[in-house]
Amino acid sequence: MTPETSEAPPTKWRHAVTTANKWRHAVTTATEAGFTHFDWLDCSDQIGRTEEFCLTLCLRHGDPYRGEETLIETSIPRDEASVDSLSDVFPGITWSEREIADLFGISFTGGDPRPLLLPPDFGAHPLRKESVAAARVAASWPGAKEPGDAAPSRRRMVPPGVPDPEVWGARDADAPEPDPADVAGSAEGGRVRRRRTR
Repeated sequence: MTPETSEAPPTKWRHAVTTANKWRHAVTTATEAGFTHFDWLDCSDQIGRTEEFCLTLCLRHGDPYRGEETLIETSIPRDEASVDSLSDVFPGITWSEREIADLFGISFTGGDPRPLLLPPDFGAHPLRKESVAAARVAASWPGAKEPGDAAPSRRRMVPPGVPDPEVWGARDADAPEPDPADVAGSAEGGRVRRRRTR
């Protein structure tokens, strides 16, 4: 007797985009349509393109043989980084919401406000693009984006995640605070801008 095998159908994707104030309604509508399995919740910082975060939720259909998934996206303004919690709809989403709150500084209204990964007094949100990779700032970089990639050059370089010193860091004390978009844009790594003396 040979065991029977059945192939799962290929995944069929649906994609919905909603506003932050309709986030909860869009998700409950999807659950009513049968998308009752929480898969993942993710966030990305859109600074440099828009002044928003993009929050994406992936739900799977309750019937695994249907092979259907839906992505629900919303944009959250940086200056009002708050959206409704879904912890009463999907209890397993609490960890993801707390992680995103720690790393991006987004508040989930009605959710668990306790920090998950960072100490309460950490003071920064490390996955915001204007947040600086402090460990890389402290290391000297010989002329390549990654250590060991190339021989040292005469012109200093900074690694990815470290803003150009002209934008962030040891600057003139009278200079205004840098714009978060400028900090994020200069943190791509590469050659340091030369200071002009007049």
